[in-house]
Amino acid sequence: MSERDAIQRTTQPNTVESLVAQLRALGVEAGSTLLVHASLSALGWVCGGAVAVILALEEVLGPAGTLVMPAMSGDLTDPKDWQHPPVPETWKDAIRASMPAYDPALTPTRGMGVVAEAFRARGGVLRSDHPHSSFAARGPLAERITSNHSLHSGLGEGSPLARIYELDGQVLLLGVGHGNNTSIHLAEYRAEFPGKRRTLNGAPMLVDGRRQWVPVRDIDIDESDFPRIGEAFERETEAVRVGTIGQGRGRLMRQRVLVDFAADWMTRNRRAETPVGDDRPTAADPEGSPMDVAIRAVRADDRAEWIRLRAELWPRHDVGDLAREADEIAAHLDRTPVFVAQRADGRLGGLLEASIRDRAEGCSSNRVGYLEGWYVDPALRRRGIGRRLVEAAEAWARAQGCSEMASDTTEEYSVSPEAHRALGYREVRHTTHFRRRFP
Repeated sequence: MSERDAIQRTTQPNTVESLVAQLRALGVEAGSTLLVHASLSALGWVCGGAVAVILALEEVLGPAGTLVMPAMSGDLTDPKDWQHPPVPETWKDAIRASMPAYDPALTPTRGMGVVAEAFRARGGVLRSDHPHSSFAARGPLAERITSNHSLHSGLGEGSPLARIYELDGQVLLLGVGHGNNTSIHLAEYRAEFPGKRRTLNGAPMLVDGRRQWVPVRDIDIDESDFPRIGEAFERETEAVRVGTIGQGRGRLMRQRVLVDFAADWMTRNRRAETPVGDDRPTAADPEGSPMDVAIRAVRADDRAEWIRLRAELWPRHDVGDLAREADEIAAHLDRTPVFVAQRADGRLGGLLEASIRDRAEGCSSNRVGYLEGWYVDPALRRRGIGRRLVEAAEAWARAQGCSEMASDTTEEYSVSPEAHRALGYREVRHTTHFRRRFP
């Protein structure tokens, strides 16, 4: 939309002051954590443009609030997948060899809109390190939200979206619909549905000060049903506050409620025929297998399955003791780092328990993530499920500020040392203690 068009459809100038009043009327509160997706053109003519929108948001949130916006750079992906626009096949090797490395301070956003791009460049803004799916944040919780963004979990458990979920933050759609609501991608990682697959991409990054093309392994995301999810969310929960912002509409919601609803919706409604990716093996991704299990945090209704798997792993443990442990975990789900692998039939095929320890043998830092125990059903081994459980635990540990992960094992479990070595862990003591420093 041109500026002339914006003026013609605006009844009176939108200013910082008028936007502040409308945001407060919508329900945006001082001190909150707010993830904003915005379209400036949808708001009509704004005196000061994107800068005025940012200043209005910051005034409403106040010094105790934290503002977050997407800062994604999809043009740093592998050109093999480019469609908007595609490039000639003969160009692709040259693009991979010469594309500038991702730089949080320099790399611009792509397709995020002028408000997000202006916010990215604002003083005091921190930006996460993911070359494709970064987020920018400013405020007291900015470092917690943007640090330790997992390379292989761009919008999942190792992402700023999961940190906002932990903080019970809010989402504000400013002149855009749920098709732009990236928080629904976090639900996509957590949902269980047929056809969920791995994808292999890449990005130019600085590694030890040198540019390298780095493989990026993740799930193949699909936002085609996000508008339907948003419509159902608004219709069935009445959890979205809708109001006028400028000449457009604002939608405010708690992210945690949205993500939980969307994960359940996907589990019930997504089908195997949904075109969500290509699982063909490649030399760089030898597993190349369908994502026929979902990795997620443990839930209260997992109790019986969790006890069953624990009994398989430790057959000499008293079942009563395992039941008491399950009850203890269920009582502290909000802070208990237990991850499970759920099969398509609803049963659990693996589990992993993690913790944070002040010290661990062979580690150089005082705060270390710890793999307390992990187990995969023998029928599902050699399919990458153990790796994905460990990656989820590592992403959680990174988000808690850990730079290392450690684990104990014994010769009683003969496959355990080999599994640790395959995941990049090195022995500190012969076959009994392993550690890995995060790159």
